[in-house]
Amino acid sequence: AKSLHPDVPYAMKSLLQSSGEENPVVEQAFVRIILARCIPQYEMMEKSMVGNGDIIYQTVRYIAGHFTEDVSLTGMARKLGYSPYALSRVFSGTFHMNFNQYLNEMRLDYVCSILKYSDQTITEAYENAGFQSQRTFNRAFQERYGMSPRAWRQRYRE
Repeated sequence: AKSLHPDVPYAMKSLLQSSGEENPVVEQAFVRIILARCIPQYEMMEKSMVGNGDIIYQTVRYIAGHFTEDVSLTGMARKLGYSPYALSRVFSGTFHMNFNQYLNEMRLDYVCSILKYSDQTITEAYENAGFQSQRTFNRAFQERYGMSPRAWRQRYRE
């Protein structure tokens, strides 16, 4: 706390006081101030120093390699040699979301890149990303972006 730059509390307070009515550019500027002042305070480590035995690393790596497949918490736990309960705690404690939410976030990121940079249909995009049903995909997309995939694609293609 002693080494924290005074810009950080100011920017945090400004962000917390804004009720979402502020200009998004101003909010992004405050986030950038926070990051610019905080990142130098962290000491970076080589990935090899963390080790492959880390449960978080193994979990994120597994999902990154398999999110387009039919993945379940139980199946992943079995393949990684952990209990589903332990992995569930990792997700809620580390990522502040459950396994399915994390998986859907990965899939939505992938769908968005497909929608931006390819001519695949929306159906092809969500199927290729691993969503099992259109209903699940549409609900997750609407929750995250507040619009339909078609409207999102049109907006980002303009």
